[in-house]
Order: sequence, then structure tokens, then C-alpha cells
Amino acid sequence: MKSLILYIPYIFVFVSQMLPAKPWFFPGESSTYISLSIVFFSIQSILLYGKSKKGWNLQWIETFFPPNWSIAGFYFLFMLLFPLRNRNWGDGLLLLETNLLETKLFGFQFTLDEILESILHSNLTQVLNYFHISDDPVVSYAILSYAVGVFFLFGFLILGKQKPKDLSILILLSSGGILLGFGYAEHYTLVTAVHLGLYLFLYRFAKDPKDCNTLLYGSTSIVALAMLFHLVSGYLVILLVYLWVTHSPKEKKIQHLFYCTILGTLILFPWFLYFSIFHDPTVDQNSTHLIHPPFYPMKRWISLNHVKEISSVLIWNVFFSAFYLLYQWTFQKETWKHFVSKPNHQTLFVVVFCFFLHGFFHNPQLGFPADWDLMGFYWLPITVLAFLFWKEKTKLEWEWIPVLVFSVLLVMVSAFTLNKSNTKDDLVWEITKKAIHKYSEENQLLIQSFPKEEKKFFAKGDFLFFKGEYITNQLCDFPEKELLKSQMMDHRKNWKAGFLSGKFKVKTELNAFLTEATKTNVLYLKSLEANTICHPKL
Repeated sequence: MKSLILYIPYIFVFVSQMLPAKPWFFPGESSTYISLSIVFFSIQSILLYGKSKKGWNLQWIETFFPPNWSIAGFYFLFMLLFPLRNRNWGDGLLLLETNLLETKLFGFQFTLDEILESILHSNLTQVLNYFHISDDPVVSYAILSYAVGVFFLFGFLILGKQKPKDLSILILLSSGGILLGFGYAEHYTLVTAVHLGLYLFLYRFAKDPKDCNTLLYGSTSIVALAMLFHLVSGYLVILLVYLWVTHSPKEKKIQHLFYCTILGTLILFPWFLYFSIFHDPTVDQNSTHLIHPPFYPMKRWISLNHVKEISSVLIWNVFFSAFYLLYQWTFQKETWKHFVSKPNHQTLFVVVFCFFLHGFFHNPQLGFPADWDLMGFYWLPITVLAFLFWKEKTKLEWEWIPVLVFSVLLVMVSAFTLNKSNTKDDLVWEITKKAIHKYSEENQLLIQSFPKEEKKFFAKGDFLFFKGEYITNQLCDFPEKELLKSQMMDHRKNWKAGFLSGKFKVKTELNAFLTEATKTNVLYLKSLEANTICHPKL
């Protein structure tokens, strides 16, 4: 029975390719997945047959295994060769546009949802531009993404340094989340690196927390820092409560609660206060999830679609590690009990729970695969747990190696596939960059004349209409082209007038305008998708 369970990954991948609509988490060619499934199904069968024969001894092969550091080194070269360029994964062009626009107009991008993520990415763009390297945010995102990828690899190598030739690094490489380190243009790379720093800290200091002060104050500091990178880290407050309950001595409970609260507040409050009130411009309150959290509709919490979404993200991000841990929990009860009894492992299970709550309650507004990264933060703690379980085995379990290598190859197929960009998207981005440069040069003084509370909101809307007219003008002729251009210009004129007259301070007036503008923007997006760019201004 246990041996048959190991065939599930191959059968699942094979059957998935036969479905009328292929799941989004298999972006490669069906023929590739089918071939891999058949090959590794056969390898698994040979290995299990050989293991059943007492004469087979494969331990001598272990001496020829490459060390984990060399596997990591070759994999990093693979990461460099195949950066993730498909803009349908992640926020795509909208993120790049917002980053470059705010950087040009205000010096750097910032939002309360991800203060340090946005600031560091846009500041690196400014530095690269200063040295005449590039002002394209794609470059700064790629640099920081690769830096995070290196940190992932080094973090796991350090975690597993006692057994340098046990192939454990492949557990990290089998997780779809590793694609965050493939030159990925998104705001979830740096915060995930901070999370890994937290897990390494917990692994060391929660083992036998003789110094509970270091554990509690250190964890509070790292979680607060992670929240500055992205507010999704707010779910880790549950972890802090757990650490306080389990590791703070009874006589110090109140003291630790007080000091941890003060410490977290001192780290977070100045940043939020400054960007909300004092900075010019202040944060755009209309576009922050802090004020408008996108929770999943309660009536759909228990629904087939919700279960499908959660399962899809789990399969994409951390299939092998989740499958491996589930197997151990099912068939290795004593080993599992020993593993989960360790305090540092327990803290990681709490982290998994925290991010599963996020995956359950947060509404993926962009859908999938666009929101694969936002909805799957639990991939890293699950991967760390699987990695640690693998490391604790006294001898290598050969029957798991085909499954592990198969999972790594699935991720590599995805990376190879997602390296291919859409030519039209690339052209639209080049035109958008030109539009941003033109807009910022022509409208910088106008935007600076607005109150600091209105600058960002006005600039985003004004540029939306400017860009719509600018790009529509470069499309091939179609029946609604002139009408769409006229509507964009009218919207832009009315948008400016609404701010200057104070009309949009009345919510009903603003909402009525936005309703009409949204209809025009939908028409623009459909036109952009349906028509070719014939007159690019590059």
C-alpha cells in the first residue's frame, strides 16, 4: 500500500493532461508532462522492484551524489538562463507601470500594503538610472529577485550543512515558490526572504529557548519588519501570540507582552504615520488593501471553487513537500510524533497555519495564475518542514528520489515555459514606458500643484486616460477607434476639472464619474486585446 502511494504524483500529472481544460499549474506542453510521467513511473517501478529484492544494494551510489552546494550552483545558472518573463503570472504590466510612473513623478513608489518592497525596488531603479544603466523597473525587480534566489539557496544549504550530499536541496527546488528567485517582477520576493530569515531564526532559537527574551523580542522585530515589506505578514501575529503563550515564563508574561507590543509599535508606527500624514504626497487611500481589505465572500467560503483554488495553489507551490509530509504523517507515526514534538518545528507548523488562514480568507482579485504568489505564502514553511524531516532520516530513502527529481523537473519545465514572453505584451510595455516619460515631463508641475493628499490619486487617473488615448492612437484602425480616443480625452478633461473644482470631494460625484470611466477603460482593454499595434512610437 505504501509503495502504491508513491505513484500518485505520476498518475495525477498524467491524468491532468487528459482533461478538457488543462490546469493552470501545468503551463508547459502536455506531451512533456506525459513523457515525464511515463518515464518516472517506470523508474519508480524498477526501483521498488529492486528494493524488494534483498540482493539490491544502492548505497554505494550515494558516494557519487553531487554535494548540495554544487546542485544549488548549477540551478542558479539555470535561474539566470530562464528568467520568468510571462506577465500573466503576477501583477504584470500594471505593477511595472505603477512603479515607473510613481518613481518618475515622486522619486519612488510607496504603498501602505508593501512599504519597503515598493520603496526598495523603485530606489534601485533610480540608482540604475543615475548610473545610466537602465530606468526600466524590470531590471531592478530582476536583480532583487535573483538576490532573493541566492538567499533561498544559501539559507537551505546552511540549514542542511550537516549532511551535504543527501540531495536535500532538491526539496527547495521542487517547490514552485522557488520561481520567486527567477528574476521575477513582483512585490513578494523580498518579504519572502524576510520570512525565510524568520524561519532560520526560529529554527535556532526555538529549539531550547533558554533565553526567551531573544526568541520573543527577535521574532517580534522580524515579524514587524516583514509587515513593513508586506502586510500579509500581519498573519504572523498569531505566531507571536503562540510564542508568548508557550515560551514566556508565567512571571514574565505581562512584561514580555508589554515590551513586545512597544517594540512592534516602534518599528511599524513611524512608517505608517509618516506616509499617511507627513510625506508629500501622502499615500493614496483609494488603492490600499489596508483600508479596503479584499476578503473572500463569506457565502463562498465553503464552495467547490474555493477548495479548487486553494488546492491549485498548494499543488503549484509546494506539491512534493506537502505530499511528502502527508505520507510521513500517515505511515510513519512514531517518527512523525518525534518530529512534531520539537519546539522549533511546532513554531513552523503555526506559521503554516497563519498563511493558510490568509489563503482561505483573502480574495484573489486577479485570479489564477496571476495571484499564485500572493495566495501561497505557506509554501516556504512547508518546504522547510519537509527539508528538516528529510534531514532527520538516518539513511536515504531511495524510493523517494524518483518522486523528488520528478517534482524538480516539473518546476524546471514551468520555468522554461514561463521564460517565453508575449511579443505584444513586450511591445505594449515599451510603448507604456514612452508614455510614462512623456506624461511625467509634461505634467510634473501640474501634479505638484495639487494638495499632497490628492497627488497620487489624481496622477494615476490622469495617466490612465492619457495612456488610453496614447496607445489607442497606435492601434490599427477599427470602428470604435476615434470614439474611444475622444472618450479618453473627455474623461481626462473632466477628471482634471473635477479635482480643480473640488467636485470629486463629493463621493457620489466621484463614484458616478468612475463608473463611466470604467466602462471606457473596459472598452479600451478589449480593443487592445483584439487589435494589433500598427503604429508603434518607440
